[in-house]
Amino acid sequence: MELWIPIAILAALSQSIRTAIQRHMKGHLGDYGASAIRFIYAIPFSFVWLFIVFYTDTENKFPTLSIKYFSLVTAGALSQIFFTVILLKLFNYKNFLVGIAFSKTEVLFAAIIESMLLSTMINIQFGIAIIFGTCAVILLSLKGSIFSRKDIFSSLRSESTLIGIFSAIALSVSVITFRYAVNSLEGDFLLRATMTSAIAVVGQAIVMIIYLFLYRKNELIATLILWRPGLTAGFFAAITTAAWFSAFGLYRAAPVRAIGQIELIFSLAITLFIFRQKITRIEILGVLLLVVSMLLVIFD
Repeated sequence: MELWIPIAILAALSQSIRTAIQRHMKGHLGDYGASAIRFIYAIPFSFVWLFIVFYTDTENKFPTLSIKYFSLVTAGALSQIFFTVILLKLFNYKNFLVGIAFSKTEVLFAAIIESMLLSTMINIQFGIAIIFGTCAVILLSLKGSIFSRKDIFSSLRSESTLIGIFSAIALSVSVITFRYAVNSLEGDFLLRATMTSAIAVVGQAIVMIIYLFLYRKNELIATLILWRPGLTAGFFAAITTAAWFSAFGLYRAAPVRAIGQIELIFSLAITLFIFRQKITRIEILGVLLLVVSMLLVIFD
């Protein structure tokens, strides 16, 4: 087995664990406090990883940073904060698996946004992927097992569906801007990506701390008091980033992202055995359609 495969699986697993910890801490920290621990407590681990990457290769040197680079990193960092907060809000309406599945539609939105930016035509395979993805969203948005037109339109207009779609769009913007930021630099890919992650997480932590201090002091205090679960979330957040970037550095993006869809299986297990939430057949069908849709986009 090639090295990038277990690394990509590790990334998906640690990402599932990190999100599950945040989902669990919602009751203690609130949506914003549970979002903040991902960034605040990831800082030390992110810089340890940056130190390791930089000093394991004596030929490494930090690339020159530009205003364009910082603008892209800022956009990516803010989009990721927005995504994290609204994903946790989505868990108020949907079970853990469906919430993660909604966020996974970022693959579709990222492809659509990049097609618009690059002014490229949507081919047949991409068009089929969009159709499958749309059907998946319809199934995931349903409140029950009813397929009547009225209930479908009602579910699509529901607050939970809008939150799910906005979370995916925010994540897609974050993915695109971070990718452009990393690619705007010269030098070793792993160093560029690791440095970008470390810079972004510091900015994100500062933004979250300022916001909590100004508007949600109780959540900030709780975040500092409950440092142990926060440190655990930060640890898995750092592992997730390091593993994804390592996998992307070792192999092509499409197969890595395809292997990464195994996160939905991990999320299914967490939903059933950790949170003990029920999953309907329609939700399973929606997830399967979504996986097919994402694979069509990834290998387009």
